[in-house]
Amino acid sequence: MKYHKIYDATGSLVLGIFLTILGAIIVVFKSDLYIKTVNIIVSCILVIGIVQFVHYFFRKEKKKDAFIKSMTNLIFALILSLIPSIPLAMLSLTFAMYMLSNFAIKFICFFVFRNNDSKESIKSLLMALLYLIISLPLLFAPIKNLEITLIIIGTYFIMLGIYIILEQIMTLIPKEKKRKLKRRIRVTIPVIIEAIIPYTLLKEINNILNEEDKKQVLTPINKANEKPDMEVYVHVSNRGFNRFGHVDLCYKGKIIAYGNYDDESYHFFNMMGDGVVFDTTSKEKYIDFCIEHSKKTLFGFGIKLTDKQKVNIEKYIDKLYSNLVEWDPPYLRDYLLDKNIKKEDYTDYASCLYKKTKANFYKFNSGKFKTFFVLGTNCCFLADSIIGKSGIDLLKINGLITPGTYYEFLNREFFKKNSIVISKTVYNKDTRKTKRKINHK
Repeated sequence: MKYHKIYDATGSLVLGIFLTILGAIIVVFKSDLYIKTVNIIVSCILVIGIVQFVHYFFRKEKKKDAFIKSMTNLIFALILSLIPSIPLAMLSLTFAMYMLSNFAIKFICFFVFRNNDSKESIKSLLMALLYLIISLPLLFAPIKNLEITLIIIGTYFIMLGIYIILEQIMTLIPKEKKRKLKRRIRVTIPVIIEAIIPYTLLKEINNILNEEDKKQVLTPINKANEKPDMEVYVHVSNRGFNRFGHVDLCYKGKIIAYGNYDDESYHFFNMMGDGVVFDTTSKEKYIDFCIEHSKKTLFGFGIKLTDKQKVNIEKYIDKLYSNLVEWDPPYLRDYLLDKNIKKEDYTDYASCLYKKTKANFYKFNSGKFKTFFVLGTNCCFLADSIIGKSGIDLLKINGLITPGTYYEFLNREFFKKNSIVISKTVYNKDTRKTKRKINHK
């Protein structure tokens, strides 16, 4: 199994054309096509259930699991056949719930931004109202509004297909001209799918048994043979919320990250708290800390910048820091009062990170980053505000950016010819062990 796959522009072009045609078919035929598709699926489930039951009946060794599977499929197909309104309403209800979840996220973001006196609050409120307006009719009259659901889904496929086609055309533009392009709206796969991309890749790496394949997976790639000016890290772990990842970056040897690192400020099911920025020049120690303390794997993407892009990024970082005030993690706060405290008594993330890297921590005086919200003003929100000054076009159509979004986008950019993403490196316990052996020798 190979992890580093060659970027196939032809395959993406075919996918774009297919999605565009599929979207057009859905918009034109709407419920007629959907009903026929549902009937075919129900028939397939029924046939599978019958085959499984017959296979179970004639087997000498009766397995309980095989019987349960066959009966589940048969009962499910029977219910859908006897009550056709269920599959007809299912699509609209599912889409309505997805829209409502987006409404809830944007509505919370509105309150966060309003409390922080941010101009983003109006935009979040308008987006929240849009999601609510779309979801309510689908929720209370799903069958009646099935046609509307299918038009929306078909239009989405058309937009996604056209975007993919245009993306391939963009690869033909010379690098110098492309760098001058402004950020544009991106149409991508749903956030819920993008969110699990890093974790899926981590599982793929962990499941590799062949040492030769693993070596290929973990070998750094630099397609331009140049040193990148910035490296963006997408973190992922198999533990809890770390499955959904984290994003930070390294510019001019300094790691810059944003998150809710003040445990004492946690609220709203630990999803909100004070927004904290930390920086450290101890890049190697920081990567080791992420791998050893948090049991993470980091995917690093190197970006080559022009002088103008560097100036834009540096101006933004200076502006960002002008709104920060120093904050001491619990260990440092207590150590400054009493030099005899025990290090091991402080196990919160910020204290552990300080003990390992001597990182500097800051909080915001005001603005949109003052409050951290895992589904809104998250690590990606701040990282993207910095990276965006390089011209990376990662402004999503729904405004929600996840670590999975970043991985998917940077990985695709890396495998393009005319891209400023020039390197890709996997950092985990295996690569760090190899590095230590080389350094030791």
